[in-house]
Amino acid sequence: MEYAELLHEFMTAVKQNYGEKVLIQFEDFANHNAFDLLAKYGNTHLVFNDDIQGTASVVLAGLMAALKLVRGTLAEHTFLFLGAGEAGTGIAELIALEMSKQTEAPLEESRKKIWLVDSKVIKDTT
Repeated sequence: MEYAELLHEFMTAVKQNYGEKVLIQFEDFANHNAFDLLAKYGNTHLVFNDDIQGTASVVLAGLMAALKLVRGTLAEHTFLFLGAGEAGTGIAELIALEMSKQTEAPLEESRKKIWLVDSKVIKDTT
């Protein structure tokens, strides 16, 4: 509880001191905290997590460039990730979002083409 209160106090103070357009970069937060913080503050603050969003955008750009060479779409592929941490999960979600956008299929359908494997369990992203 103290952790959440401290972060909330920080988020409020930063916005008050530096304005609405201050970018808050969440760096090296634990996996569950990183996603929670983006969800909690994403609608009220300008926030970014490079492990989740930055890495994902670079990987998606690479995939889109490769598809121009080999021709095809994201939806024609199934993606398997070894690791279900912040970066892998962020990449998987961004691929699913882009796939959904391209095909106009529900996000849940696009997630069925993505598998995350970690040391403990195989995770279906649905």
